[in-house]
Amino acid sequence: MLEQDVLLDLLARKDNRAYQYLYQCYYVALKALANHYVKDNDVAEDLVQDVFISLLESDYKFKTENDIKYFLYSSLKNKCISHSRKQKVRDKYYQDVVSSLNEEEHFWDKVLEEDVYARLMAAIETLPPQCKLVMIMTLDGLKASEIAKRLHISVDTVKDHKSNGKKKLTAQLKDAELLCLIGFLWL
Repeated sequence: MLEQDVLLDLLARKDNRAYQYLYQCYYVALKALANHYVKDNDVAEDLVQDVFISLLESDYKFKTENDIKYFLYSSLKNKCISHSRKQKVRDKYYQDVVSSLNEEEHFWDKVLEEDVYARLMAAIETLPPQCKLVMIMTLDGLKASEIAKRLHISVDTVKDHKSNGKKKLTAQLKDAELLCLIGFLWL
């Protein structure tokens, strides 16, 4: 058991011992909570891993162990919500495709739409971690203020990430459909 001051010092220095300690202390509880919400053990494990990666990448200066605990649990909550939203979109899309297979023209429109979305998401994956999170949350329909609150950053930082992300995506994606989509998403 690490004392709070030692833990905070190790974490501030990004010492692996802090992450190992926090992982040992919180992994089981975080995974159980994630599993309760997503109902899939593998997805729950991935979400918890993402939470610890977020902690590792965070530049936030924690003042107490409770701040760390709040960060871990609120990050997990946000990741579960995001996963659920994405899953609902996937489920809705799947149902739409299944119900419209007989309508060939509609089917090919959906194929194009999925292709455009997949290429956009692949391009987003190449962005720096914080910028990528901001762009994904924007795709999820979150406002800049909501994103700022969830990521513990300023609204101006969110706007900078969105602007930089849009520039990088525009440079990467040359297709007219993708450029239009980027324009509509971040007007």
